[in-house]
Amino acid sequence: MDDITPLNLEDSPKLFGLRYDQLFTLLGTVLGAMQLYTYLNPIMFGTHDLRVYLCIFIGLIGPAYCLLTLNHSTNYWETLLNFYVGNRIFCTWSRSQSSAFSSRRAVA
Repeated sequence: MDDITPLNLEDSPKLFGLRYDQLFTLLGTVLGAMQLYTYLNPIMFGTHDLRVYLCIFIGLIGPAYCLLTLNHSTNYWETLLNFYVGNRIFCTWSRSQSSAFSSRRAVA
């Protein structure tokens, strides 16, 4: 019997319902946060240990990335960020107005 399961490699391959970039980010941040917690000495602020909160924040970066890239790839977000942050100069005047400024000569 032949296997008729479609193998669509053009679509993003998934494991546990996550794309590979999401899975690696999730595992990397959670494992990195755990390792950082064991590596750091206690950072006391009053009676609280701040390394707990720091490591929880780092560990939540992975799930936040998975939620942000749920429907779009990282290429989409990179294009979106480049649109808002990139170096662009927008000229609001028309071509005829700009030529009027260049045709004037300085009178001595």
